[in-house]
Amino acid sequence: MKKNFWIALFAVTMISACESDDNTPDLTAPVIEMEEPFPGDSFAAGWTMHVLGEITDDEGLASYNITIHDDFDGHTHGRVLEAFSYDQSFVASGTMQEIDQEIEITETATAGPYHFVVQAIDEAGNTTSFADGSTIESEIWITNDEMALIHFEDANGTEVDEYEAELGVSLAFYGHIEDQEGALDHVDIQVGHVEESEEHDHSHERVLEDAIYDEEFEVEGATSVTIESLLANANIVVTQSDLDALEEGEHLYLIITVKDEDGNYSKNQIAIHFD
Repeated sequence: MKKNFWIALFAVTMISACESDDNTPDLTAPVIEMEEPFPGDSFAAGWTMHVLGEITDDEGLASYNITIHDDFDGHTHGRVLEAFSYDQSFVASGTMQEIDQEIEITETATAGPYHFVVQAIDEAGNTTSFADGSTIESEIWITNDEMALIHFEDANGTEVDEYEAELGVSLAFYGHIEDQEGALDHVDIQVGHVEESEEHDHSHERVLEDAIYDEEFEVEGATSVTIESLLANANIVVTQSDLDALEEGEHLYLIITVKDEDGNYSKNQIAIHFD
């Protein structure tokens, strides 16, 4: 929670303390419902993010805060990119407050995962919390023109949107990873369970569960690598018991996350279909 948010909390708490002891204390925190952005949504550097939602309270609202901060180490090698950040508080009033804000993402924003956080305070000083989930916290992604690109292909070099596989047989994956400007640093490859959203179908929105395969490869200085070369010594086998362990709405995916030498993160994933 940022400094200005704590200042607002202190102010409304002092006001509440001055009220008559005969009043029934308000102990209920505000409720936040967000429509945009959706978890996993991607936004290009230099573009505008639309934030849309609603906050309600049983007595009266005081303020709300929107914070965006990176979820990576931020280490770069001297280029002009920098992690994007945003921290702004807004006055709220009444028992219902619409959230309708536009946030400009800087053109030099580092690509990768970011935490999007919305908090609220009511007039009695009750604040939303991370502990009980009343504070909204989700992951969004920022993209740029310098981040690495991940291409999934078949054995003939044709791009595909799904891999065909056979149970009990070592999986073969093809494709290539290329940095648009500069060089790569490392690649993380996972095969695991992910939970799909019923409302959206974005490449970043799914949540990784237990991984069947998870390895990190150091590729520092390379401008491109093939997926098959990275997995040349891997023996990734999926069994029927692995599929039986999936919960409803889960599927197996190949998930690749890449970091380049400028600190940009890229992520792409593709479904694995078993006959």
